[in-house]
Amino acid sequence: MNLATIGLAALLAAAQAQPAKDRVVPHRGNPVEGTVQKDTWREVVLQTAGGAQTFRPQDVRRIEYADAPLAFRGAMAQIEAEKWSEALSSLKSAEEYANSKEKGVVKPRGWFPAYVAYYRGLCELNLGRLDLAIPEFARIRKDFKDSRFLADAYTLALQAHREKGDEKGMEAIEKEIEQAPAELRAELVNQARRQRAELLYDKNRYDEARKLFEALKTSSDPETAAEATAGVIRCLRGLKDAQGLETFCNGVLTTATQPALLLIASNALGDLRFEKKQFAQARDFYVRSVVLHYPGRGGGLEREHEHALYRLARCYEELLEAAKDPKAREFLAQQASGAFREVSIEYPSGRYREEAVAKAAKYEPKGDAKEESRKQ
Repeated sequence: MNLATIGLAALLAAAQAQPAKDRVVPHRGNPVEGTVQKDTWREVVLQTAGGAQTFRPQDVRRIEYADAPLAFRGAMAQIEAEKWSEALSSLKSAEEYANSKEKGVVKPRGWFPAYVAYYRGLCELNLGRLDLAIPEFARIRKDFKDSRFLADAYTLALQAHREKGDEKGMEAIEKEIEQAPAELRAELVNQARRQRAELLYDKNRYDEARKLFEALKTSSDPETAAEATAGVIRCLRGLKDAQGLETFCNGVLTTATQPALLLIASNALGDLRFEKKQFAQARDFYVRSVVLHYPGRGGGLEREHEHALYRLARCYEELLEAAKDPKAREFLAQQASGAFREVSIEYPSGRYREEAVAKAAKYEPKGDAKEESRKQ
């Protein structure tokens, strides 16, 4: 038996053990099992033992199909962990399995091609291979017009063209949006404006970009509003308008209720203090970001939260360097070690992991002090 046959045999064995039901995993609430009857940009319908249950597509975090090839399940786990190259290999294996003519292969239902195209495009986009990502999103818009990923296929294509600096490509997508379903069109127009603002920002045209972001920060879509708020903050930084940034962020903290907006504004004020070496004040803002304002996993603000946690650890490190009192130094070392360790645990694939692991060990209490900290 050659390696290919062994691999296929393993997949077949795993397929036989696959769950008999589909699962819809919402952003909030518990997963629901049943059989997916619709999976479109209009609605997701799941037939359960108690009857049909309908979800808004934007409320669905993911759908786990019972007939998904094992390699596809692996790809989803790798995407969750931001292992984009590994996920691409798994998607390829999943396609090969699904197209196999071997007996016993569980053929996925009609959902499969659109999912592969979308996730392949997402992986290529995150790997910076924009020319490979763009055709995948175009395929969804052309061949899978009812797909739950249709709106994302427009938005991510705009992002890819913007990252290329391809204004003509963006304009072509904007014209396509005119033919998009009416129910999606208004938000897609907002997304096009956001990418246009991002392009202006990339070209250091901060004041023009800020005006577009300002118009979008009242969007009814929480993610768009959060991204626009972050855009205004970045533009104010680009303009070196510290006073304007302070005023804007304080306004967000006193009027906004969305954790995402509060997190972004709190981080910006923390960064202002950090850059001025006001580490005690910066620490207080980062503590609020980490404890009070984090919108949770899947909220799209993981990088902002990771930044806050890392900067919090750096504040403790800087305060430790300046401290003279032995007791204060012992306390700050414990805090720095704990915060760096939290960065490495919460974000094992994050930007700061290696540094965080090393510094958590560096500042960890030694000997009797370590034992005493455990007792506390």
